Amino acid sequence: MFYRVTKYNFEDDRFDELLAWGETVRSSIEGIDGLSYVDVFRSEPGEGMIVAAYEDEAAFNAASETVTAVLGDMAQFMTSPPHTHSGTVDLSFGR
Repeated sequence: MFYRVTKYNFEDDRFDELLAWGETVRSSIEGIDGLSYVDVFRSEPGEGMIVAAYEDEAAFNAASETVTAVLGDMAQFMTSPPHTHSGTVDLSFGR
């Protein structure tokens, strides 16, 4: 698995609008080959995180154009540039 974690700041009073916008890009995101899942959460008022899991680094790289376009459109809600980190899973826990 290969992960992309993106932290972003947004206008908290537009949170509902941000969620509605997210639904408009759902099909673009779900259409990414090799994408296992995407979780989006608000970590505190005005701050959010996106966790995306890909089958491998090749799928991650192939998705870059789509992800860049989505984040570019999402900028209308952001108050600063997003911070993105990525890498291969080294250790995993679950049931």
